[in-house]
Amino acid sequence: MMIYLGLDNQEKDRRIADYCAAHGVEKVVILSPAKFTLSCSFANSEVVEWAEIIEYKFFYRLIQEINSKTLVVVNECLRTQNRYDLTYNCIRHFLNQTSHQLIFQHLPIIDSIEDFMILFDFDTRSRWKREKFNAKPLGESRIEVAPVAVVFNTIPVEIDAKLKDAYRKEKERLLAHIGLKDPHTIPRNLYLMSGKAKLKHVESGGAGLFAERRHYVGRNNRFKIETLQTYKEPSYPDAPYMVFEFCHNFIDFVDFMALSRQSSFDVMVADLKVDQWYLARYREWAERLRNATASLQR
Repeated sequence: MMIYLGLDNQEKDRRIADYCAAHGVEKVVILSPAKFTLSCSFANSEVVEWAEIIEYKFFYRLIQEINSKTLVVVNECLRTQNRYDLTYNCIRHFLNQTSHQLIFQHLPIIDSIEDFMILFDFDTRSRWKREKFNAKPLGESRIEVAPVAVVFNTIPVEIDAKLKDAYRKEKERLLAHIGLKDPHTIPRNLYLMSGKAKLKHVESGGAGLFAERRHYVGRNNRFKIETLQTYKEPSYPDAPYMVFEFCHNFIDFVDFMALSRQSSFDVMVADLKVDQWYLARYREWAERLRNATASLQR
């Protein structure tokens, strides 16, 4: 039993091969979201994608097939902060069929240290399932951490008076009609308004001063920027990327970091309060990640 944090695919495969050789494993079952392809060099291996785990045809077959000679690999399966998620429950059932398991995750959290307890539940047969994060029980699990330090550097983007006025009016309109809607609707929508100013910055060569950052990542490619990838891409072959705009949900940024293997980011930030809000929000998240990583290193 082991939790590995921060490893790339090559290191993951090496850990699997070493474990199989040392423990007489006959089959490897890898549970993994489709986007996190993990090629396993072990001859007898099977990959079950995240979406398939709860399907009857996979669940009941695996419950029967996983035995004391099977290694179950849980790869990048921290997908929701709901500790009692149905897919998590299915994974725990698989892990109860064997003593051989390895857990791989790029970052230990989605948003808070409590997220790590999901991985800890996997590794400890859910003995602490109803407990909040506490450093004392961590000794029950072997945790290997390759720290990921996240840095956000700002690239200022100028905006004109016309855009500032349009931003003010849109903010007033959104506030007037918010009603019972999710209050995060307001920053989600306002944040998109700086897009045209950022596009001009890109087209004018402003961002081109940073030659190694000419690839961008954003919420969508509404401006048809040739070198921009969205947060929903299955891979990011052209890292490093400049952040054209942050995604709203942290899980999407966590996936982007894991797939791009990037941890230092130049971020385009317009002179609007919502841009500053997103930057502060992500810097606070980076601090939570740093503190979580430090608490897991022993």
